[in-house]
Amino acid sequence: MDTFFTWFLVFARAGAFLLIFPLFSGGNVPARLRISLAGMLAILVIPGLQSTVDISNYQMWQIILLLFKEISTGLYLGLSTRLVFFGVQLAGHFISTEMGLQTSTLITPADSVPVAIPAAVLNMLAIMLFLSLDIHHMLILTFQRTYELLPIGGGVLSNPVFDDLTVRIGKLFLLGVQIAAPLIAVSFLLSVVLMMLGRAVPQMNIFFESFTIRLLSGLIVFGVSIGLASQRIADELRRLPQNLLEAGRLLSGQ
Repeated sequence: MDTFFTWFLVFARAGAFLLIFPLFSGGNVPARLRISLAGMLAILVIPGLQSTVDISNYQMWQIILLLFKEISTGLYLGLSTRLVFFGVQLAGHFISTEMGLQTSTLITPADSVPVAIPAAVLNMLAIMLFLSLDIHHMLILTFQRTYELLPIGGGVLSNPVFDDLTVRIGKLFLLGVQIAAPLIAVSFLLSVVLMMLGRAVPQMNIFFESFTIRLLSGLIVFGVSIGLASQRIADELRRLPQNLLEAGRLLSGQ
């Protein structure tokens, strides 16, 4: 009974972790698949635990509280791995705004809501890099290692946790600006040139002509800078296992 109770607690943390995990958070991923993977992951994690949880020492309200803590811990660990993809989508929204493609949207396999086309392209690029670099395998192994720092029921909210989350969100916006920086710079220069052209040739409808010019120049710059964007995204993806361990360490209060 104690082994099953321990497995169920690990299953709760793993299920919450996979709920926000980049590959399985999309609406097109069946819930049964996530549940099955969470159960398999819990089976693989249990042999590495130092001890099982004795259910006889807990009352019902304590069991519910422990389950809530494990779910919250899994959600926070999953969020720490998903922030990079939020930053990539933010960069896509910046790019779509500069190119005038705010209303052009589509649904990607990793999203359940429509996103702008540049955001969808960057998101698919991030997923391909995520898989090709085997980051998903490293994160699953790191998830098991988090139990060395953060045993069952060991999660504690503290000021360092909120400070770390604030820093990560700040880096999310910084990542989005860095990826979209070439488009932002070209759009600014293009706005200055069009403004000067409008002053020099008042008869020309600059507002109407600017849509085509912005779109064409944006596509060219986006295609040229996609290699730099992929390198920047790959650098952030390689840091995800260390970020996951750091999140577990902060939740443990160490």
